[in-house]
Amino acid sequence: MTVLVVRRGAVRCSVTQQHDRSREALRLLPFRGMRYNSEVVGGVAAVTSPPYDVMDRPMIDALLQQHPCNIVRLILPRMVSDPMSGGNPYELAAKRLERWRARGVLLTDDAPGLYVYEYGDATHAVCGLVGSVELRRPEQRVILPHEDVIAGIVADRLAMMTASHANLEPILLVYDGAGETAPIIDAARARVPLTDVLAPDGTFHRLWAVTAPDELATLTDALAAHQALIADGHHRYATYLQLHELLAAATPGTPFGRGDPSATGLALLIDQSRWPLQLSAIHRSVAELGLSSLVAPDGFEISSDVSSSTEAALPSTKGALVLTDGLRRRTIRLRTRPTAGSSDAQLLHDVLLPYWAVTDDRVGYHHTVEQALRTAHQDGGIAVLLHPATVREVMAVAREGKIMPRKSTSFGPKPRMGLVMRSFDDEPPVEPLGAP
Repeated sequence: MTVLVVRRGAVRCSVTQQHDRSREALRLLPFRGMRYNSEVVGGVAAVTSPPYDVMDRPMIDALLQQHPCNIVRLILPRMVSDPMSGGNPYELAAKRLERWRARGVLLTDDAPGLYVYEYGDATHAVCGLVGSVELRRPEQRVILPHEDVIAGIVADRLAMMTASHANLEPILLVYDGAGETAPIIDAARARVPLTDVLAPDGTFHRLWAVTAPDELATLTDALAAHQALIADGHHRYATYLQLHELLAAATPGTPFGRGDPSATGLALLIDQSRWPLQLSAIHRSVAELGLSSLVAPDGFEISSDVSSSTEAALPSTKGALVLTDGLRRRTIRLRTRPTAGSSDAQLLHDVLLPYWAVTDDRVGYHHTVEQALRTAHQDGGIAVLLHPATVREVMAVAREGKIMPRKSTSFGPKPRMGLVMRSFDDEPPVEPLGAP
């Protein structure tokens, strides 16, 4: 199996070395989880949601009708607030969060801990640790991004986190831990879970807390020498960094990575060697682009129009992108074999879209073919259906410190939002560097 990350150095840090607070360590800190109170909301499944970036309008509306305290009311303020109200949607969502906490809709656990989170369905399940990951700049090569981000999405997440003073959605990190954390994780899974729900989409979600100091120390030491790849949540991680920089600027002298709760961000960390995630494609829609008018740049060839259906429109071979308006489709492909490390998204964004004079504001990103086709139809354009990148391609980019086009990968299965959250107000400041 191809692994996602490599260990930095031949010798793993010992417990004593870990307590030196090395800035270069991968550190997942315990926190006091903020969770839904089942005695108030009833079934916890009804108040959870998929990640914000995979939901379309019909899905959001269904979740809003499902329960008045569904998490989408906090994580998608602009999508759920009445634009005629005149209020700032992020501030309104933050006040809603305050009301829910005051009413006991959300409760904070007494003891800080790391949370074991297992989820999936009958065919594929994964398990990892939810904690508060210490932030690292990309050049420190500890937390590795592999995708570009969209400034507008980062601004949206920043406004939401700033107003709420909370991390409501974990990012997804993967690493190759060779099963080192498995004994503690498995011991937790043998206990009765804090949460055990079946979501409306048929996935199960179970949560346990690890609070014993010796177990937390063992987990800390096991993670220290690793790198982690951002599998999902590049925009949220970029937001974590921006938020911390903004707050650090307000308190000069605070070293990067320490000093306040924003120096860390909520993360789900999965050992890919034991619980491998899967990769799927993120398709595109391009507004105001006619299918028959498209021509191929040098080095590419494009087929004639053929009738299409959703099934027939799916990509067939690597290096062949399908262009469709839902009724007809064309295939555009490289004349030569794609180079190692290249991806469909790179071909599209680096070559084809500039050649067709398509600007970023005309491109939409979709996790399903149906969403891409629906948006293309609404916008008078086409859907571009892509192959998923491979693990090898993603790792080649991350290891070289390069960046793939935004929304190039979709790791799955996706965690559910609302199982455990983190409020900055529930945590003491992180101790400064060098603290005993």
